Amino acid sequence: MAIHPLVKRAAVVAAAAAAAVLPVAGTASANTDAGYVGYGQANNWNAVYCVQAELNYYFYNQGVRFPTLAEDGSFGPATYNAVLVFQNRLISYTKHADGEVGPLTGDMLIAYGDPSMYGNCRNALPTTY
Repeated sequence: MAIHPLVKRAAVVAAAAAAAVLPVAGTASANTDAGYVGYGQANNWNAVYCVQAELNYYFYNQGVRFPTLAEDGSFGPATYNAVLVFQNRLISYTKHADGEVGPLTGDMLIAYGDPSMYGNCRNALPTTY
């Protein structure tokens, strides 16, 4: 099975971000035990805040016309819809968009999100690495 070019790019971006940030941030590592973020999940404020902030950063920097999310740590319809848009743009080739932040979506949020939030969000969001 061939690896999709966006997956390769995300891996390179994530590796570069890790190399650039880890000396400053210390020993940030994935939280493979972090819970999913979405409707019906036990959302914690920090994880939802990270989703909102990372989505705002991505949409702004990619020139995506999407209303700015309130970074209030509360998962609601606007955050759900933003996650769907993000998933449809970046990861729907491997998994259907479901509006829930699991490890694959978490990986992509970290890879394409704000490097200054790397350590905080890397520990709050579910990721695979």
